[in-house]
Amino acid sequence: MGAEQLQFIFSLFSFVGVVGILFYLILTKVKQDEQQESVALLEAKVVQLQERLEELEENSKKEEEVPEEENVKQKIIALYEEGKDLVEIEESLNIPRAKIEMVLKFHNLKKADNWRNSVD
Repeated sequence: MGAEQLQFIFSLFSFVGVVGILFYLILTKVKQDEQQESVALLEAKVVQLQERLEELEENSKKEEEVPEEENVKQKIIALYEEGKDLVEIEESLNIPRAKIEMVLKFHNLKKADNWRNSVD
């Protein structure tokens, strides 16, 4: 083999090596782009799941508050029917007087409506 043939073979290997490196770099860049898109999609899904979780927690709190509110109303009515004064109810349950008065007004209205319905 002559010097020209060796030089041709080495230049051919060099060319193939450069093309291989370029091909590898392009593939790596494409994989990175795909991974970045996947990460962006996953982050969006995480945000959606967090919002959904917050929404469910708020709904859960609302559902828990309703029975608690009913219990407070029933306690107010029971104490009032026992003959307790508004001030005593306020101190014992630690509830504002305005709320106690409101609950009792609605209770009295409901009793009045029930009485009317039973007479008719």
